[in-house]
Amino acid sequence: MGLNWAEHSVEIDAPIETCFAAIIDYETFPTWQGAVVDTEILDWDDQGRGKRVRLFVDAKVRKVDYTLDYSYDEPKRIEWDFIEGNGINAADGHYLFEDLGGDRTRATYKLGLEVGIPLPGPVARRAHKSTLKGSVEDLKKEAERRAAESAKARASNGDRATKREAELAEKVGIKTPPPKRPTPTAHETEDWDHGPGAGSATELPGQLVGHAASLGRRAAEGGVRTARDVSEGAASAGLGLARRAVGAGLGVAGAVRGRLRGLPRDR
Repeated sequence: MGLNWAEHSVEIDAPIETCFAAIIDYETFPTWQGAVVDTEILDWDDQGRGKRVRLFVDAKVRKVDYTLDYSYDEPKRIEWDFIEGNGINAADGHYLFEDLGGDRTRATYKLGLEVGIPLPGPVARRAHKSTLKGSVEDLKKEAERRAAESAKARASNGDRATKREAELAEKVGIKTPPPKRPTPTAHETEDWDHGPGAGSATELPGQLVGHAASLGRRAAEGGVRTARDVSEGAASAGLGLARRAVGAGLGVAGAVRGRLRGLPRDR
């Protein structure tokens, strides 16, 4: 039957090293490569990269798996040799990365497959092209995400992101915080004084706390004095009322006594 070839290229807003690192990170493929169901690294090369890898792929018409032996010309090229497969009789191809400058990369995926299941030629070709294109577009999204995360991490550490990195972070929805302001020197804090008696910026928090405590103490003392004045006024008013009541009572008693004296006595 022979190999059915397809090719797709895309420009990626990420450095060539980031693109290369993503496409050889086989263990993460199921999390961002839409067609890859699972992967298994069977052997590693002397640099810790996957040497022999089995991939389980949803190829639109059916699920297949195949094992490839990879070789690398980092970070520009990846090639493979077909070892065996279920639903695939042969596979050949490569990934090429071209540095476009300005942290941009062109990625080209070329893949030839010979399927081991009876399918009409047009159906097999459409399924092959769709799967291959999806793989490259998924790589673009993942590489750009990694580049944005890298820019965010550098910004968090106080390193200023480049304009290109900031634009990329905004594009994929990751906000990069502004660079951290270095701790001011003693000379710099002297410039932050606000007039006579105002301490340096390093002393300002303590001054604010002391001032707040003073205001609170004054408010409390005022409240105590107000309560005491109210209490004393109430006591004084009560004593006055008591005195007037006693006086009135004595007056009534005196009047009654006077009337009794004017009455004739019984013999």
